[in-house]
Amino acid sequence: MEYLGSYAARGAAYERVVKVALAALAAVAVLAAVYYVFFRNWREEQQARSFFELLRDARYEDAYVVWGCTPERPCRYYPYGEFLEDWGPEAPYGPLEDYALGRSYTQAGGVILRYTVNGEEGDPLWVQRDPPALGFAPR
Repeated sequence: MEYLGSYAARGAAYERVVKVALAALAAVAVLAAVYYVFFRNWREEQQARSFFELLRDARYEDAYVVWGCTPERPCRYYPYGEFLEDWGPEAPYGPLEDYALGRSYTQAGGVILRYTVNGEEGDPLWVQRDPPALGFAPR
């Protein structure tokens, strides 16, 4: 009888190990799903947030650098003057006072990000992952 008793004890221990392993696997799956839904574009959203903070502080040259250009070496198709027309104090929505980031959509190589500025929805932004830069999303 002793053999059968030790066999039953090993079976119970095995069941506990399996239950713990399955619970740990389920917890990892839940954490991975939460990360994927809420944090997969966190870095790109932070980059856009820093861009809008610079605009709110009227640091337009620094914001142009976050855009991926510099006043010394402007972007070929988006010179600093046009940047100021779109984002500066004379922009269509006026000086930036309030902004809110909306949904972000993951694409190959970057993120498309919706936002509102001073209560008006703007054209979606393209936030490139590598090298980090902003731009208008393709239409």
